[in-house]
Amino acid sequence: MARNSPPDVGQKIKALRAERKLTLDGLAKKSGVSKSMLSQIERGLTNPTLATLWSLTQSLGIDIASLLGGPSAETEEAPAFDVVKSYQTPEIQSADGKCVLRILGPIDLVSHTEWYDMRLEVGGKLASDGHGEGTVEHLTVLEGALWVENGGEEKVTETGDTARYAADIPHVIENRGNTAARALMMVITP
Repeated sequence: MARNSPPDVGQKIKALRAERKLTLDGLAKKSGVSKSMLSQIERGLTNPTLATLWSLTQSLGIDIASLLGGPSAETEEAPAFDVVKSYQTPEIQSADGKCVLRILGPIDLVSHTEWYDMRLEVGGKLASDGHGEGTVEHLTVLEGALWVENGGEEKVTETGDTARYAADIPHVIENRGNTAARALMMVITP
């Protein structure tokens, strides 16, 4: 695997599901992830959100770090000081390659706090179903401009702006500009 390529979580999930003698339908029911989404993930047609990965790993009884190729939280003691090199930072990429999320937050906080370095090429779009009840996203645009659609409302967020919005309903972040955009996104679930 190349240093910066994402781990093949679809194949790992498929192997773990088979090892546990679970059907697609069985894992879908156990995890709350739809059967069609699970099938797309296993075939490498879509990249799951960190929340989806969390649901799947909890249902499979594994540590999310082992799915992403890192050391297990149970087997490695956290160092007093740690530096994660750029090439070690996991990435999730949209199927069209126009949206890349670098996962900046530690895996053990994913159930309530996630943060990402997001890059959207021109025409890039990140559409999300609602996350857990009470979830709020904080999006700070570092370069370019992003359009955020949420609850029937749409706002433009430009360089230096921060948008805060309910993320427990479907929402969309899109780059309709004529240059690439970059933002920091934090997702907080109570």
